[in-house]
Amino acid sequence: MVLLKKTLLLFVFMILSCVVAQELDDDLTLNKKPIIILPARDADNPGSISNKLTAIVAQKATEMGRFEVIDRRLVDAILEEQKLQLSGMISESQIVKIGELAAAEEAFMVNMIEFGQKGVPKIIKPQQREKDDKEQNQDETLSTWVVKTMVGATAKAIVESAKSDAVRRVELENNIHTVINAEVRMLNVATGVSTNSFRINAQFTGGNRDASLNMALTNITWQISRKLRGFYALTSEVMQVDGYELTMLTGDDLGIKQGSLFEIASIDREKTYKDRTVTIPGKARALARITNVGPDASEAKVIRKWRKVVPGLKAYEMMKTPLVSQIDLFYGQHPWYELSAKFWLMPFSKLSVGLGGQLGLLEDSEKKNNAYLGIGSTMDLDLFYIFGITPSMGISIPVNLFMRRDDRNHDVFSTLITPSVDLNLAIQLGQFRDLVISTRYIFSHIHSDWTYQAETDNENGGSFSNKAVWDGVEPTFSAIKGFYFNLSLRKIRF
Repeated sequence: MVLLKKTLLLFVFMILSCVVAQELDDDLTLNKKPIIILPARDADNPGSISNKLTAIVAQKATEMGRFEVIDRRLVDAILEEQKLQLSGMISESQIVKIGELAAAEEAFMVNMIEFGQKGVPKIIKPQQREKDDKEQNQDETLSTWVVKTMVGATAKAIVESAKSDAVRRVELENNIHTVINAEVRMLNVATGVSTNSFRINAQFTGGNRDASLNMALTNITWQISRKLRGFYALTSEVMQVDGYELTMLTGDDLGIKQGSLFEIASIDREKTYKDRTVTIPGKARALARITNVGPDASEAKVIRKWRKVVPGLKAYEMMKTPLVSQIDLFYGQHPWYELSAKFWLMPFSKLSVGLGGQLGLLEDSEKKNNAYLGIGSTMDLDLFYIFGITPSMGISIPVNLFMRRDDRNHDVFSTLITPSVDLNLAIQLGQFRDLVISTRYIFSHIHSDWTYQAETDNENGGSFSNKAVWDGVEPTFSAIKGFYFNLSLRKIRF
C-alpha cells in the first residue's frame, strides 16, 4: 500500500512537471542585443566630430544596459588581426565580415550630414537697447536730441571704423555658432541594409569654439539617449500575479529602471485565412509600473486595469509616456463658475504635475460677476489603486486675471491667487477615460489692486499704471474661502 502511494505521488509529480516546465516564447527579450559600433569615416582622426558622436552612441548604448556593445577599438583589433584594411568608407562586404567577427546581427553607424562653426556678431536684445536708450534720454533736452539725431549716423560710423580688426576678431572668436546635423543608422550585418535610423541635430551660439561645441554635444547626447531606446523595446512576461502586484521576467540585466511603464496584453493568436497564416495581436489589459528591480526579474504594480491579468500574459515596454488631458467644471456655494483644462506631466508616477488654463465668472463684494482668464499648476499624489478607483490628494495654485470697467469707464485689471488643498477620487470608466470627483478647500487668497494703464504726456511716449476709480468701496473677493467641488473628465492616450 505504501509503495502504491509513492508510485502515485511520483506519477502526479511527473505530470505536473511536464505541465509547468513550458518553454518560453521566442519573442521574449531574455538577452542583451549584440550590437557593433562601426568606425566613423574619419576614424584616423581622434578629434573629429564624427568620432565624438560615435563615442557618445557607444557610451549611451552601454549605459542603457540592453545592448551588448562591441567597442570599435575591439573591431579594429579584430580587423587588424584578420589583415582586413579599412579605407575610411565601410562597404557592404566589410559590414558583413565585421558582423561575423563580432557575432552581432546588427550594427550602429553615425553618418555626419553637417557640421560647422563660425563666429557671429553678438545681438543686443531689444530690452537692453531700450534700457540703454532710456538711461541716455533721462536728461535729454530738445537741443541735445536734435544734435544727437543729426550726428548719430556719423558718430556710429566713426566708432565702427575705430574698431580694429583684432577687436572684431576677438569678439567673433568668443561668440561661436555651432551646427551639428547627423544620422544614426542601424544596419543588418548580414545584408548591409539599413533597418532603422534617427536624426540628431543641435545648434548653439556663445563662447569660444570648445565651449560652443560642448554645449551642442550635450544637447546631442540627450537626443541619442532618448532615441536609442526605440531601437530595442523590451518584451517580458507576467510570471506571478498577487492582487495588484506582478512579477515580471525582466530585470537589471536588461537595463530596466524603477518607474518604467509596461503594457500588459494577451498573447498573440495565429489564424489561417485563405491558406495564409496571420498573427492577430493580443488585446491590451492593464498598465503596470516597475516598483522593484531584481537581477533578472522585477516586481511591478498595476496602476490601471480594464481586463483580468493572469500569469503568462505579455508585458510590452512603453516607449512613450502616456498623454493625459483633463477638462474640469468648478462650482461652489459662493457664486463662482469655472471651466478649465489641464495636461498632466508624468501622469502615472506616484507624484504628478498638471499645467493648464481656466476661464470663469466670480461674484465680488458688490454682487457683480467678474470674468477672468488664468493659468495654474497642480501637484497630485496618488494614494493607491483598487477596483478601478484611485484616490489622491494634492495642492493647486491658480493665478487669474480679472477684467472689468471702473466707475470712470477705465478698462481695469486685477489678479487673484487662490491656493487650495484638493482631495480627488478618480473613477475609471474604461481603457482611456476617467471620471474625477474632487473637493477643494481654498485656505487663502491674494488679491491685487484694480489698476489701468494711462498714457504719459511727454514726447517719449510710454504708459504707467494707475489705480482704478470707484464711487464707493473698491470691489473685493474676501468671502471666497471654503469648500468647492470639481467634476472632471480625463482622457488617456497611449
